[in-house]
Amino acid sequence: MIPDSKTLLHNIKRKIPYLNPALQRIAVFISENPEKIKLLKIKKLASDCEVSEATVTRFVKEFNINTFQELKIILADFQSRDPSNSKKVMKFVYDDVTKGDSADSVIEKIAYRNIKALEDTKKIVNPAEIEKAVAAIDKSEIITIYCVGTSTIAAESAKMRFYRVGKECIVYNDPANQAVSSSLLGKKKVAIGISNSGKSAPTVNALKMARESGSKTICITSSDMSPINQYSDIKLYTDASQPSFFQESLVSRVAQILIIDILYACYALKHYNRSIKMVEDSAAALVKVLHFKNNSKL
Repeated sequence: MIPDSKTLLHNIKRKIPYLNPALQRIAVFISENPEKIKLLKIKKLASDCEVSEATVTRFVKEFNINTFQELKIILADFQSRDPSNSKKVMKFVYDDVTKGDSADSVIEKIAYRNIKALEDTKKIVNPAEIEKAVAAIDKSEIITIYCVGTSTIAAESAKMRFYRVGKECIVYNDPANQAVSSSLLGKKKVAIGISNSGKSAPTVNALKMARESGSKTICITSSDMSPINQYSDIKLYTDASQPSFFQESLVSRVAQILIIDILYACYALKHYNRSIKMVEDSAAALVKVLHFKNNSKL
């Protein structure tokens, strides 16, 4: 069923936080200028939104519309917007969670955002790049991870994961320590930079110096046009949209952890027997610790 202009605009606005940055720019432009779309050619819209014509076509398909021309026809009957709403800015305490949301709405929004981040990242994970990253990790003496903000959550997950199968992993999230560490890495270590935007200066700088020191470098980011890519030998991408308010996107960490878990699982499989033994031994050690703590309370 073809939606009317009001329904289509509602759907576009609702999905803005869930789209990748390029599609977001198109969605915001259309939401703010629906009356102009019927007069624009696809080339002009692409230029105004700083995207390719193919991206505009992908945007149209995102809303189950066949062509850009069909989108123009749907919006052709749009008359005018409510002036009182033109300057409103939505503010979010968590990606897409805002004032007035009920508990049911919060559950629905957060679950949807996290599930979508995982599904979209799964679609763009490159198995060849994963294999290269695992090979680099396998050859390295130590995995060194650089990150800031919420990316630290994925980094700490990696540290725990790889440590359990015998691969030492160090996390640096302090700019000064990142600079010192990365400048001294050398060829026998692998450096991983985790940054959703790919623009976090300390992380980008650390990967740059790590590469200059001779280390193999890997980035985990959502942007293929960001600075961190310049200093990465291996690039692993997530599909987590940029934040719609001032805070760093919280959903990005879910996609980053997915990449980390894939790297860990592939590495562990490469050393299957050893990994199984180490996981079992470490699990037994944890049981002993917990048993000792419980007994000591008696």
